[in-house]
Amino acid sequence: MHNVVAARGTPRPMPRGQRRLLVIASYIGFAAFMTVMYFGAFATPRWPLGLGVLAVLLFGATAVAFVQLVRAPGYAADTVDARLDERQRQVRDRAYRFAYYALTILFGALSLAFMYAAGNDAGWQSIRDMALLLPWLTFIPGSLPTAVVAWVEADPPADA
Repeated sequence: MHNVVAARGTPRPMPRGQRRLLVIASYIGFAAFMTVMYFGAFATPRWPLGLGVLAVLLFGATAVAFVQLVRAPGYAADTVDARLDERQRQVRDRAYRFAYYALTILFGALSLAFMYAAGNDAGWQSIRDMALLLPWLTFIPGSLPTAVVAWVEADPPADA
């Protein structure tokens, strides 16, 4: 089933299995993009054409997947309360709470890793290497609540 637009202009929800595949594809796409960015930064010569083209394609594909993910539950989970019913608000609020806890653990672990790496002179190189992964810190906070909503939202009821 495709994400088609219903008569009132609201998108019809994707089945949960498709939404979960879209969540996985989004994160795998971004991980692949970050891997290509890492190799491009350290390639000799820096940023060969093939890696640059691959990075742009992976970024574009990840962006398209994320835009589809936002609308996959049948409503934009990242919208104002007035546009959501009570159940949708509860699902969204649980997703944000889960994302908050997950990000707290992630940032705590990263802080410990930075402190450990900064503890000796040899560790500074690892801090510079970890800096290339900082775009994850922009992608994960922005996408995690949406991914959680898409993952946990129940399948749409069968059309009568």
